[in-house]
Amino acid sequence: MPVVSVIVPVYNVEDYLEWCLESLRVQTFEDIEILCVNDGSTDASRQVLTACQEKDSRIKIIDKDNGGLSSARNVGIKAATTNLVCFLDSDDRFTPDACEVIVNTFSKTNADVVTFGAYCYPESAGYPWLVEHLSPRDVEYEPFHPDLLFREMSRPFAWRTACKKGFLQNNGIEFTENLKFGEDQVFHFAIYPRANKTVLISNKLYEYRVFREGSLMHKVTHDLYTKCSEHIKIVGSILEDWKQGGLLERYPNQLADWLVDFILNEAMSLEPTQAKEIFGAVGKMWAGYGKLSQVDKIDLPAATKNVLNLMVNPEKITALTLKKCCLLYFRQRYGTKAMVRKLL
Repeated sequence: MPVVSVIVPVYNVEDYLEWCLESLRVQTFEDIEILCVNDGSTDASRQVLTACQEKDSRIKIIDKDNGGLSSARNVGIKAATTNLVCFLDSDDRFTPDACEVIVNTFSKTNADVVTFGAYCYPESAGYPWLVEHLSPRDVEYEPFHPDLLFREMSRPFAWRTACKKGFLQNNGIEFTENLKFGEDQVFHFAIYPRANKTVLISNKLYEYRVFREGSLMHKVTHDLYTKCSEHIKIVGSILEDWKQGGLLERYPNQLADWLVDFILNEAMSLEPTQAKEIFGAVGKMWAGYGKLSQVDKIDLPAATKNVLNLMVNPEKITALTLKKCCLLYFRQRYGTKAMVRKLL
């Protein structure tokens, strides 16, 4: 009987799919089910799945109309027959011991959520921020503490997080389907605060393909305005979820600090009129949650508070005020050298 379900969303990845699924065929832990959700592929991905299924009967193919990555993952979760679910993107790979380590960690710790590390593929494509965020330390959180979300190397990337299916179902947690990207951020903001116990392990169990021609992230990398516009939706999804979960009033400082950093890093490079639009949209959402509109009463460092005030009052944005706020923020958060680099 299978013990863990590996959910593999599939959409037009004929060149990578067999390479991906081979990593599951050779797992040291064999009691797995492999749920391949064919999300309306228009290339030969479906034929590749059929060929792979003939080699490994643990592969189950689920065909659906195209709905995006989140939709495919949600279908996979519902179809899972085990109480442990994990995710493998169809252009990536698990290490041979991945499922064994995941199952053993749940068994030893009785966690609701387990997050692990990953390698960059190819290794030369890795860069400092990515390598750092794919390298969590060994630590347990029982119950939730905001450091798990805001201080640990615990996000983004949902594919490096496994969950108990019962935990997801009991808390009504699904992947948000109205986002072009960023669903992983929303997912982690939903699961960590609700888990009775979360375990981070330093084991690197995943090979993450850093770049793939034609991927959605590749398409938006150089379209900064579109990327920032999507960030607004991500923030909105998190704010609404945290409001419903009673988390906004418990952790306003930490969430505000994250929001400013998340939005500013990209938006500060926009033209002032576009930045004003992005800041204003985020500020309007933030101010719509009662006491959060009273920025001066939130315990934040001065430069962070200035940026949040600018978001809540976008009519004050000019090219000069935006640049000044950004530079002061970068000096506060990253030091004088970072501020100077922004000037160059």
